[in-house]
Amino acid sequence: MQQAVKTNKTLLVDGPASLQIISGRAETFGKSLKENQRVIVREGKRKPFYAIEPLVLNVLLGASAAASEVEGNTIPESWNNPVQMVRGLQKKPIIVMVLGASDVGKSSFCTYMLNKLLEGKENHNIAILDGDLGQSDIGPSATVSYSITNKPVTELGNLRFQNGFFVGVTSPVITVSKTVQALTCMMSEINQKQPDCILINTDGFISGDTALNYKLTLIKELKPDVVVGIQTKNELETIMSYLGGGGVITVEPSSALSMRSLEKRKIIRERTYAKYLKRSKLQCIPLSQITVEPRNGVPKTIESNKGILVGLYGFGTKFLGIGVLRAINISRRTLKIQTAVSTKPVRLVFGKVVLDRKLQEIQA
Repeated sequence: MQQAVKTNKTLLVDGPASLQIISGRAETFGKSLKENQRVIVREGKRKPFYAIEPLVLNVLLGASAAASEVEGNTIPESWNNPVQMVRGLQKKPIIVMVLGASDVGKSSFCTYMLNKLLEGKENHNIAILDGDLGQSDIGPSATVSYSITNKPVTELGNLRFQNGFFVGVTSPVITVSKTVQALTCMMSEINQKQPDCILINTDGFISGDTALNYKLTLIKELKPDVVVGIQTKNELETIMSYLGGGGVITVEPSSALSMRSLEKRKIIRERTYAKYLKRSKLQCIPLSQITVEPRNGVPKTIESNKGILVGLYGFGTKFLGIGVLRAINISRRTLKIQTAVSTKPVRLVFGKVVLDRKLQEIQA
């Protein structure tokens, strides 16, 4: 269907949906959209299309998708404050960490900041370090991942996965130390590539002493120049009070905030498994040819361990992809792994997520 949007109005679209600009000028998360450009809105995601001038779009809505029109721009003015702060810093790389509870729009803010920092810049490289294990945008869930780009995007999910660190869980609550290790390892690798700016997107674990210590440890290890807190009330007050300094700033969420149910978040995770297991095959891997982590971590029987999610590595820190344990031959000391990885792995890491044959979580 065709949808007309007047100047200074926003069309909010909940996916799955596809939109094409027929005429007029629009932007989403600070990225200008061209005529005839097609934009995909994935299931579980919401995108705002702000009309800079009268706009006509061709909108295709999938099952459970929706579109609604609101006045003005749903991107808060306060989101420009951290952008201006970063532009005023004279160092390389400038490190920005984004904090906030679940569903406050951390990924949306990172997308907006990425696009705004690239405005009018040539050969300007920005890294996105995705530390949200449960709602990963760049790599598969249960993995810390990163990408480096010099082009604006409509969502972080469009960025090219460059490397990752398999943590094996969808929440840092039960494995804080390994999550910190994953982020510091990927940060070290990013620094070697010398980007102009690094945006760190974190998870929504912010409540309680464990969360406080975890986030403060991340800040100590990753050494951000700017910490941006997105909060609806004062939920970040405790964390932010420990920081102080001129590089700490809070902003409000977008008025287009969309809360996702636990089931919807599970579906989004399962979509990432399916993406990285597309065209997967069963591979027989002799235990004598790989290093297994944790040590002595191979299940003794398969019956209670079918479907364990695993991470496959090449040499060093090169993450090849994920796989699913489907069978163990104890006598022959071999594992059957369902994976799309074609390169021979040298290291295999067992996770704690369990997937069924349809790649749906049956235990996390």
